[in-house]
Amino acid sequence: MSNNNEWDTANTSFIGVGADAGGDGALEGMLNPDGIDVTVPWVQDPEKEVWDEFLGPGAPRRQIVLLDQNLEKRFQQQYGGAMNNQEKADLLAAIQDLINEIVVLGDMNEDMILNVLDIIIVVNMALGNVDIDLNGDMNNDGGINILDVVILANIILTDE
Repeated sequence: MSNNNEWDTANTSFIGVGADAGGDGALEGMLNPDGIDVTVPWVQDPEKEVWDEFLGPGAPRRQIVLLDQNLEKRFQQQYGGAMNNQEKADLLAAIQDLINEIVVLGDMNEDMILNVLDIIIVVNMALGNVDIDLNGDMNNDGGINILDVVILANIILTDE
């Protein structure tokens, strides 16, 4: 999420892997459903090497797989064609579960917004007034100090 409480698509990944089946028409339909330009990276995998390595040899086509922040498979769903309402609901619930688990570095009060309230908490950690939470370790050096405060403040000031 950005500081405007909008989903940060720059930090979200969707990658399509195709086995080159269905030709350009199928690919266009996947990338631009209903004329909406989705613009995603797409990997053509006619030998199914990527597919087999990721999902296992002989894995069926037409699958959606969601990975967590650690690139672990958290949801896998096979579908036969157009997704039915239950399949859509299951997918959206899995996406929401992953969103709920996202930890935003520097979001000390866990409100999904970086602001001055988070800075105050990091300052208090640097001063030793509250227990250290390494979510405030903005430069990943293993501790909390004034540099973390400065980095967090710069992120907040530059994010509109």
